Amino acid sequence: MSPGEGKRHGWRSAAAAAVVTVGMLAVPACGADGTPQSAKTHASHSPRPQTDSEAGFKDAYVAGCNEGRKVYDEDGKGAAVREVAHGGCARRALNADTHADGDRGSWVKGCHDGVMGARKKPPTHPLSTKRTNPALLRNFRAWARAEGHGALARHADQLFTVTLVGPDYDIEIRTDYTSRSQAKNLASTFMVWWDGDDGHGIARSVAILDAHNRHIAIKPL
Repeated sequence: MSPGEGKRHGWRSAAAAAVVTVGMLAVPACGADGTPQSAKTHASHSPRPQTDSEAGFKDAYVAGCNEGRKVYDEDGKGAAVREVAHGGCARRALNADTHADGDRGSWVKGCHDGVMGARKKPPTHPLSTKRTNPALLRNFRAWARAEGHGALARHADQLFTVTLVGPDYDIEIRTDYTSRSQAKNLASTFMVWWDGDDGHGIARSVAILDAHNRHIAIKPL
């Protein structure tokens, strides 16, 4: 077991117990404020107009909540452990297309709430934070050169960590690639290097970006 695995195991065990308990609650519809849709329909007041930034992360929450509710309906309460403790919602967010663009962390929180049946309000601010990590990129490049993958790693010009919910985060690597097959090769190479090296938090996926910051390859970690 790697140094990070003991910590991850303890967190996952606690999270699994929590999601099983919460999963016994009734599952509400996914309203923008966490209120069941039937209650919202009869509300007498008109909602305050939202700004674009507010709508972005709140819409992402609702989209994630709808996806979580769909998973719950299809797979039952046991899905909560897989989607929350084992990172299923975090991985789904990267395949949610434009629905998660407003704020991936809010989408993941919505997915957690939906799959657990939690009666929670959406976040009051965006949850994701994207930061550059040049040290991590240097370490990966050094390993890649030593392993004969230097030409592949040279196409990576910037590496980011994207926080989601709790300990979960994604890694994004920006490249000059336009080929999806080349991007997949880079992602697979990164996976080999990353194995067992989560450190602080739990990395769920690596996404390879093109020069315009579009996802062109995604691999689970």
